[in-house]
Amino acid sequence: MNCIKVSKEDYLRVAKSLKEKGFQRLLTISAVDWIEEETYEVYFVVHKLDENAYVKVAARIPRDDPQIPSLSKIWPNAAMHEREPWELFGIDFNGNEMLKPLFLEDWVGPPPFRKDFNWREYAKEEFNLPQAGGED
Repeated sequence: MNCIKVSKEDYLRVAKSLKEKGFQRLLTISAVDWIEEETYEVYFVVHKLDENAYVKVAARIPRDDPQIPSLSKIWPNAAMHEREPWELFGIDFNGNEMLKPLFLEDWVGPPPFRKDFNWREYAKEEFNLPQAGGED
């Protein structure tokens, strides 16, 4: 698999170029939280059937303003794939009109896949769990 790192500004242009070159199948869109670097890496993987070629394209975006263009105008199934990193990391995919909860319909906490999300504290507060050791 070839991996390409691009800027946020080139993310959409590179996606369009790959589609024009025959990468018709979008396999996934996801993210990695690089908390120490204060960025998210948003990436997608595409496939070209006749050559059995795969390409991963990744772009870094700031954690304090997590926005990137949606790929849904290029690959319609991107609208669904982008819902997961939107919901779990809090990344906005500009132009995706399908962004609504996929897994966490009644969730009131912060995006749970962020590395600074403390699930133990969240569960303790949300569900009134006792402190470790049995204390209330």
